[in-house]
Amino acid sequence: MDSVQWTMLGVVSVIFFWALGAYNRLQRLRNQIARAADQIEESVRRRDELIAGLLTLLKPVTRPQIDEALVQAVDAASSAVIASAEALKSRPTDATAPTRLGITEVGLQAALSAVIALVEQDPALRLSPGMLERLAGISEAERRLRFGRQVFNEAVKVYNAALTQWPTRFLRRVFDLQEAAAI
Repeated sequence: MDSVQWTMLGVVSVIFFWALGAYNRLQRLRNQIARAADQIEESVRRRDELIAGLLTLLKPVTRPQIDEALVQAVDAASSAVIASAEALKSRPTDATAPTRLGITEVGLQAALSAVIALVEQDPALRLSPGMLERLAGISEAERRLRFGRQVFNEAVKVYNAALTQWPTRFLRRVFDLQEAAAI
Protein backbone atom coordinates (compact mmCIF):
# COMPACT_ATOMS: atom_id res chain seq x y z
CA MET A 1 0.00 0.00 0.00
CA ASP A 2 1.26 3.43 -0.83
CA SER A 3 1.06 6.54 1.36
CA VAL A 4 -2.22 7.75 -0.18
CA GLN A 5 -3.96 4.49 0.70
CA TRP A 6 -2.55 4.60 4.24
CA THR A 7 -3.74 8.18 4.60
CA MET A 8 -7.22 7.27 3.35
CA LEU A 9 -7.34 4.28 5.69
CA GLY A 10 -6.33 6.55 8.57
CA VAL A 11 -9.01 9.14 7.72
CA VAL A 12 -11.71 6.50 7.38
CA SER A 13 -10.62 4.92 10.69
CA VAL A 14 -10.75 8.27 12.49
CA ILE A 15 -14.23 9.01 11.09
CA PHE A 16 -15.46 5.53 12.00
CA PHE A 17 -14.19 5.68 15.58
CA TRP A 18 -15.50 9.23 16.01
CA ALA A 19 -18.95 8.14 14.78
CA LEU A 20 -18.89 5.14 17.09
CA GLY A 21 -17.98 7.29 20.09
CA ALA A 22 -20.53 9.98 19.25
CA TYR A 23 -23.29 7.41 18.78
CA ASN A 24 -22.43 5.78 22.11
CA ARG A 25 -22.53 9.20 23.79
CA LEU A 26 -26.00 9.86 22.36
CA GLN A 27 -27.17 6.45 23.57
CA ARG A 28 -25.78 7.17 27.03
CA LEU A 29 -27.71 10.46 27.08
CA ARG A 30 -30.88 8.66 25.97
CA ASN A 31 -30.37 6.20 28.84
CA GLN A 32 -30.17 9.12 31.28
CA ILE A 33 -33.53 10.32 29.99
CA ALA A 34 -34.92 6.80 30.49
CA ARG A 35 -33.63 6.66 34.08
CA ALA A 36 -35.24 10.02 34.79
CA ALA A 37 -38.52 8.73 33.29
CA ASP A 38 -38.28 5.71 35.61
CA GLN A 39 -37.92 8.05 38.58
CA ILE A 40 -41.00 10.00 37.47
CA GLU A 41 -43.01 6.82 37.01
CA GLU A 42 -42.01 5.61 40.47
CA SER A 43 -43.03 8.92 42.05
CA VAL A 44 -46.35 8.89 40.20
CA ARG A 45 -47.08 5.37 41.44
CA ARG A 46 -46.25 6.32 45.04
CA ARG A 47 -48.51 9.36 44.84
CA ASP A 48 -51.27 7.23 43.33
CA GLU A 49 -51.09 4.85 46.30
CA LEU A 50 -51.39 7.79 48.68
CA ILE A 51 -54.29 9.27 46.72
CA ALA A 52 -56.07 5.91 46.78
CA GLY A 53 -55.67 5.85 50.55
CA LEU A 54 -56.98 9.40 50.79
CA LEU A 55 -60.00 8.54 48.66
CA THR A 56 -60.69 5.53 50.88
CA LEU A 57 -60.91 7.88 53.85
CA LEU A 58 -63.26 10.14 51.91
CA LYS A 59 -65.88 7.59 50.94
CA PRO A 60 -69.14 9.51 50.46
CA VAL A 61 -70.97 6.85 52.47
CA THR A 62 -69.17 7.91 55.64
CA ARG A 63 -68.55 11.52 54.57
CA PRO A 64 -71.75 13.00 53.11
CA GLN A 65 -70.07 16.39 52.49
CA ILE A 66 -67.82 14.79 49.84
CA ASP A 67 -69.25 14.66 46.35
CA GLU A 68 -68.96 11.22 44.71
CA ALA A 69 -68.28 12.82 41.32
CA LEU A 70 -65.26 14.64 42.75
CA VAL A 71 -63.84 11.42 44.19
CA GLN A 72 -64.36 9.69 40.85
CA ALA A 73 -62.72 12.60 39.00
CA VAL A 74 -59.62 12.35 41.19
CA ASP A 75 -59.50 8.58 40.71
CA ALA A 76 -59.89 8.86 36.92
CA ALA A 77 -57.31 11.64 36.68
CA SER A 78 -54.86 9.62 38.78
CA SER A 79 -55.33 6.62 36.49
CA ALA A 80 -54.71 8.82 33.45
CA VAL A 81 -51.48 10.12 34.98
CA ILE A 82 -50.33 6.55 35.66
CA ALA A 83 -51.00 5.60 32.03
CA SER A 84 -49.12 8.68 30.83
CA ALA A 85 -46.17 7.93 33.11
CA GLU A 86 -46.04 4.36 31.80
CA ALA A 87 -46.04 5.68 28.22
CA LEU A 88 -43.22 8.05 29.13
CA LYS A 89 -41.26 5.21 30.70
CA SER A 90 -41.67 2.99 27.64
CA ARG A 91 -40.71 5.74 25.14
CA PRO A 92 -38.85 8.47 27.04
CA THR A 93 -37.57 10.32 23.96
CA ASP A 94 -40.95 10.35 22.21
CA ALA A 95 -42.17 13.92 21.83
CA THR A 96 -45.80 13.18 22.68
CA ALA A 97 -45.36 11.26 25.96
CA PRO A 98 -44.07 14.19 28.08
CA THR A 99 -46.78 16.46 26.70
CA ARG A 100 -49.48 13.94 27.54
CA LEU A 101 -48.07 13.51 31.05
CA GLY A 102 -48.08 17.27 31.57
CA ILE A 103 -51.70 17.57 30.44
CA THR A 104 -52.91 14.71 32.64
CA GLU A 105 -50.96 16.15 35.59
CA VAL A 106 -52.86 19.43 35.23
CA GLY A 107 -56.18 17.56 35.33
CA LEU A 108 -55.15 15.61 38.42
CA GLN A 109 -53.90 18.72 40.20
CA ALA A 110 -57.21 20.50 39.59
CA ALA A 111 -59.28 17.60 40.93
CA LEU A 112 -56.94 16.89 43.83
CA SER A 113 -56.76 20.52 44.93
CA ALA A 114 -60.57 20.59 45.13
CA VAL A 115 -60.52 17.53 47.41
CA ILE A 116 -57.74 18.94 49.57
CA ALA A 117 -59.64 22.23 49.89
CA LEU A 118 -62.69 20.33 51.14
CA VAL A 119 -60.57 18.45 53.65
CA GLU A 120 -58.92 21.63 54.91
CA GLN A 121 -62.27 23.40 55.33
CA ASP A 122 -63.72 20.67 57.54
CA PRO A 123 -61.83 20.35 60.85
CA ALA A 124 -63.41 16.99 61.70
CA LEU A 125 -62.42 15.60 58.33
CA ARG A 126 -58.92 17.09 58.49
CA LEU A 127 -58.28 15.57 61.92
CA SER A 128 -59.69 12.14 61.08
CA PRO A 129 -57.24 9.25 61.67
CA GLY A 130 -54.64 8.95 58.92
CA MET A 131 -55.72 12.09 57.05
CA LEU A 132 -52.76 14.29 57.98
CA GLU A 133 -50.30 11.49 57.22
CA ARG A 134 -51.79 10.94 53.76
CA LEU A 135 -51.81 14.65 52.98
CA ALA A 136 -48.18 14.95 54.10
CA GLY A 137 -47.30 11.89 52.02
CA ILE A 138 -48.97 13.37 48.95
CA SER A 139 -47.04 16.60 49.51
CA GLU A 140 -43.78 14.65 49.74
CA ALA A 141 -44.64 12.66 46.61
CA GLU A 142 -45.36 15.93 44.77
CA ARG A 143 -41.97 17.27 45.83
CA ARG A 144 -40.23 14.14 44.57
CA LEU A 145 -42.19 14.34 41.34
CA ARG A 146 -41.14 17.96 40.79
CA PHE A 147 -37.52 16.93 41.35
CA GLY A 148 -37.95 14.01 38.93
CA ARG A 149 -39.36 16.35 36.29
CA GLN A 150 -36.43 18.68 36.80
CA VAL A 151 -33.94 15.80 36.33
CA PHE A 152 -35.85 14.61 33.26
CA ASN A 153 -35.93 18.07 31.68
CA GLU A 154 -32.21 18.55 32.33
CA ALA A 155 -31.42 15.19 30.71
CA VAL A 156 -33.57 16.16 27.71
CA LYS A 157 -31.78 19.51 27.45
CA VAL A 158 -28.34 17.86 27.42
CA TYR A 159 -29.46 15.24 24.86
CA ASN A 160 -31.01 17.83 22.55
CA ALA A 161 -27.89 20.00 22.80
CA ALA A 162 -25.74 17.00 21.86
CA LEU A 163 -27.94 16.37 18.81
CA THR A 164 -27.39 19.88 17.53
CA GLN A 165 -23.62 20.08 18.10
CA TRP A 166 -21.36 19.98 15.12
CA PRO A 167 -20.37 17.39 13.82
CA THR A 168 -22.69 15.10 15.82
CA ARG A 169 -25.72 16.50 14.02
CA PHE A 170 -24.66 14.49 10.95
CA LEU A 171 -25.30 11.29 12.92
CA ARG A 172 -28.79 12.56 13.62
CA ARG A 173 -29.66 12.19 9.97
CA VAL A 174 -27.90 8.83 9.59
CA PHE A 175 -29.66 7.21 12.58
CA ASP A 176 -32.87 9.28 12.33
CA LEU A 177 -32.52 10.58 15.91
CA GLN A 178 -35.25 12.99 16.99
CA GLU A 179 -35.14 15.62 19.69
CA ALA A 180 -36.77 14.67 22.96
CA ALA A 181 -39.47 16.81 24.56
CA ALA A 182 -39.43 18.20 28.06
CA ILE A 183 -42.34 17.96 30.49
